[in-house]
Amino acid sequence: MAERELDRLPPAHQPDWLKLLVSGFFRLAYGGVEVAGLEHVPRQGPLILASTHRSYLDPVILSAFLPRVLYDMAKRELFEQPVLRFLLRFFGAFPVDRDAARGSTFRTALRLLRMGGAVVVFPEGGIVEKMGEEMKAGVGTLASMSAAPVLPVYLAGSNTLFSWPEALSDSPWLVLRVAPPIFPPAHRGREAREEVTRRVLEALAGLERPPGGSPEGPPGR
Repeated sequence: MAERELDRLPPAHQPDWLKLLVSGFFRLAYGGVEVAGLEHVPRQGPLILASTHRSYLDPVILSAFLPRVLYDMAKRELFEQPVLRFLLRFFGAFPVDRDAARGSTFRTALRLLRMGGAVVVFPEGGIVEKMGEEMKAGVGTLASMSAAPVLPVYLAGSNTLFSWPEALSDSPWLVLRVAPPIFPPAHRGREAREEVTRRVLEALAGLERPPGGSPEGPPGR
């Protein structure tokens, strides 16, 4: 890969000591955290993390608790400020051009995946309050193009950082659950993309409803 291309990739400084420090902060700040399914996270090789999205803190939370160096997509406007641009790139973010998402964004994500990296995708298309019945096709497209497995991650409660003292409960306020990886089908095309997207949605719904039947998440949600 040309040196100029490598220079455009985010360095992603996420040492284990920093992950431990930040995850410890979140455990205290949220007044309890449920983390389950980390055994499903492949420790190496290309990986697409398909996570629910509730807060701007989600990329930081995922990087703190998951045992991988993660690369995150962030809207291009955030990179217009030099200091913020430096911090975002330093910790592994790269810009998303919403007007041409399949262009520069997918090229960067594909390069990272071909280098064996783990790329975070929010298939809901943005921050939403709760899971819906549809998801954007981007995760299926990226999986089909790269042949990388998709790791469904259910993250809930990240939008309640300063709320937990008002509603103390025995239940954890921040929930992070991981399902086994989903491998894209060998064939490509629209059907393959839709199959991956459907399976990711089903996996996330299963994580939202753990064994027992009813939805389970942060108290008061």
